Amino acid sequence: MSNGTVPTITPGQVKDLGSALIQAIPTDIPADVAQGWIGNKAALHRLLRNHLMPPTPTEKPKLEPTIVELGEFEVNYDETIAGKLAGITDPKCIGWHTASATDEHFPDARKGKKRFKASAISFSDRLMHDEDVEQWCKDNKKIRATPKEGIDIAHVSPYPKLGDVMPLKMAGQFFVDAHDYRCSLYFSDDGVEVKRYLNLDQRVPSVQCGVYSWFLVLEERLPSNA
Repeated sequence: MSNGTVPTITPGQVKDLGSALIQAIPTDIPADVAQGWIGNKAALHRLLRNHLMPPTPTEKPKLEPTIVELGEFEVNYDETIAGKLAGITDPKCIGWHTASATDEHFPDARKGKKRFKASAISFSDRLMHDEDVEQWCKDNKKIRATPKEGIDIAHVSPYPKLGDVMPLKMAGQFFVDAHDYRCSLYFSDDGVEVKRYLNLDQRVPSVQCGVYSWFLVLEERLPSNA
């Protein structure tokens, strides 16, 4: 119907359904049970309603993460991941990186430079699928960061910057390894050596993201003359 309401049962259907219910009544019901239903029409009404009415759809609880604003950053897509990592000499930015942090594993054909507003989001003690985080980003006009974007942000954010949002995952790009693990990159630091690490997160697709994970998300900033 045009107003979106669901049409209810018609008088003819009431008659036909009533007849069907009468025919469906078991003939071997004990007399005292039958009398009990006869004397408790309200309970009989609830029973029929619960079984005949479609279930009421329930909305999934809205995801409300903790958000930490990180500032605005420029990302250079012309540089390779190898070139970006080679150019970082301060261990407070990135002091160690996994051998899997390569352009072969995380290809990115984009060119030029873009400016982003960056945020870290966390769903606290909720275990999240990557797809849930992706949907939150779509609903809030954000994108999940990729390795090139994360590395450029880390380069200009030496420790203790970003220290309150670790481990910080770049869930916008992944590859599948020989064991069918879904692999993406994330930052961590130990707070002791004052050294930041670029690690590989490996998990089977059905496994949810770890508790207390932070996700690096971005919102593109248009040029001032746009």
